[in-house]
Amino acid sequence: MNLASSGHLLQAGSRARNDRFPPLTAARLSVLLGADSLLGRRSGVGRMTWQIARLLRGHEEIGTLTLLAGAGVLSPDRLDVLEQDSGPEARSAGVWGRLGRVPGAAALRSAWLRRRLNAVARALPAPVVYHEPNLIARPFDGATVLTINDLSWRAGRDFHPDQRTAWIERRLPGSIAQATRFVAISAFTAGEMERELGIPRERIDVVPLAPSALFHPIPTEQAAATLDRHGLRAGGFVLSVSTLEPRKNFDRLLAAHALLPDALRARHPLAIAGGAGWGSALKGEKAERALRAGHLRLLGHVADPELVALYSQCSAFAFPSLYEGFGLPVIEAQHFQLGTASLSILGYAPQTPAVAVIVLWNASPADSSMPDALADRSDAAVIEQQSIERERIEDDDGRNLDTAGRLLRIDER
Repeated sequence: MNLASSGHLLQAGSRARNDRFPPLTAARLSVLLGADSLLGRRSGVGRMTWQIARLLRGHEEIGTLTLLAGAGVLSPDRLDVLEQDSGPEARSAGVWGRLGRVPGAAALRSAWLRRRLNAVARALPAPVVYHEPNLIARPFDGATVLTINDLSWRAGRDFHPDQRTAWIERRLPGSIAQATRFVAISAFTAGEMERELGIPRERIDVVPLAPSALFHPIPTEQAAATLDRHGLRAGGFVLSVSTLEPRKNFDRLLAAHALLPDALRARHPLAIAGGAGWGSALKGEKAERALRAGHLRLLGHVADPELVALYSQCSAFAFPSLYEGFGLPVIEAQHFQLGTASLSILGYAPQTPAVAVIVLWNASPADSSMPDALADRSDAAVIEQQSIERERIEDDDGRNLDTAGRLLRIDER
């Protein structure tokens, strides 16, 4: 994944709004990095933060890296412990968690966090920059770089729990006011930030994501242990990657998969790699029947080395998400096309109009192209890319959704 260069951080410091900390003019920075997403099993933001932390630690323009987790401070040496992405790490809510509902407790905690983070920064070699990669910044009086990955909580009523949306809306104005510079992970997200949040475009740096060097095809023999562990066979499953939640549109993907002829569906079960999120995704009777029949496999959270094996050996890749700030799994999957005949399915994605995709979530059952796409590779002679005309679709809320795509078709001999 790409890393915002230290030049972005220096630029942020040059616009600092106070003189509690010296201006950023030196080449080597002390960086405070929000690292809550590194604890436990990492989803998209956690994987991005992991790459940022790993690269910052060895970057020649970074003097000191300090990881911030909750109200605590972690040494970058913890990255070695967290290398394996092995599972959840217990964290205590502490006294502030127990007092969270007490009137005035939130303001007291905010003031306490500000004093604590300011003290941590003053103990570091100047200049100091705080980078928060996950939307809501800790209170801090120094230069702050804020990464906004998407605005999904505003894009759809059912994309996040009401409590989470309310919490974001309460905290976000303070984070925006504190930030001296912003990072967006796509031009699409930068446009959303300008339109929805009123952030001037000149204060936003677009730093797209990219797969890590780990993501490249591996041979079947190397992937065999992962396939055996999940009961899959090489070239015999449809892969989708994401947290299980309504925005990811997995129930619609399952409905499309169910249109396959029985024999083809049995040979190519739908395998979803991702931890449990919130909501009722894949919890209905149709999903239960598919699980019992073996047509649906829920793999749970999968660490990157296993994910590489799955990408390498799947017969097709599907990504039906209704809204993404970037859609990293699609870019990851493209690195495996030499080893896999791949079908990508993407929803609301005006930010990635060149990605090879077919939009299925808004298609009628008669429009399904999955049987052709999942034809046995022994019968596949040519993989063609056929442009699908860009169209505008209106959803139930009257919101216009831009969709664009390309269809990967496997022609039989």
